[in-house]
Amino acid sequence: MKLDVNHLIISFLCSFSQIMLQRSLITGLFFVVGIGLNSPLMLLGASTAILSSLVIAKLCHYDVELINSGLYGYNAALVGIAVFFFLPLSLPSLILVIFGGALSSSITHLFLGKLNNSAALPIFTAPFIISIWTLLLIDRQIAETLASDIILNPVAVKSFNDGYVIMRGVAQVMFQDYWLSGVIFTAGLLLHSYKVAIWAVIGSAMAMIIARTFNFSDDLILMGLYGFNASLTAIALAEHYSKRYYRAIWPICVGIVLSVLFAKGFQYIEIPALTAPFVLASWIVISSVKITVNKYP
Repeated sequence: MKLDVNHLIISFLCSFSQIMLQRSLITGLFFVVGIGLNSPLMLLGASTAILSSLVIAKLCHYDVELINSGLYGYNAALVGIAVFFFLPLSLPSLILVIFGGALSSSITHLFLGKLNNSAALPIFTAPFIISIWTLLLIDRQIAETLASDIILNPVAVKSFNDGYVIMRGVAQVMFQDYWLSGVIFTAGLLLHSYKVAIWAVIGSAMAMIIARTFNFSDDLILMGLYGFNASLTAIALAEHYSKRYYRAIWPICVGIVLSVLFAKGFQYIEIPALTAPFVLASWIVISSVKITVNKYP
């Protein structure tokens, strides 16, 4: 297996940027900084999982262009972050990160060959969700950690201003509860596409408003735990309908509402939502709302 350092750097940084569905080395670098600022351990997990996924992709001779674009690495990055979010650093957790990164790469390859071609649906973060749910079956400790509702601990919330809440919603896309990480992520998006950055913030802000309207948990709202799925949904649908102009704004808004409701719904079952509300909401809107490019001037 020949190692090309330039390709490795490109794949590595694009894997981070693709977490928010962008292909940009600069954006990826900002995401690395945003994660590392709040949690060097989660950055270690993301980096290790990405390298694991890239090794599998290379060994299995997956498409080089897709590897370089970060499509095999971003779900792995989320797996690595999630494992070290729920578990402390140890040999077993490190093995889970490596295994999870490799697993997500394989699942991504399967989805790229099946889901995209047959259903014309983007894979989004489905491989990450499936990988973490699989790890729950393998490691009892991570399941017990999730069951203890560690992510619902309001002690981590130090700021209650709405601006902090919105930025925290963006930060939670990568399991960060620090508002400054959200600012850095948004800045990274802004340097690549101001429209994407705006929609990321709008999604988080709308989620906050919707959750308050329905009297959802204040602690979860303040921590941005309704905002991150909405932020991802806004980005994904804005990208999908990018050529439909203002008349396509309503499907994006519908997707945001659905993502918040799905996030609430997952609280009633013993399965961690992760980014499933984002994936489900986006798939439903894309499958249901048929808007053709030539319909709009």
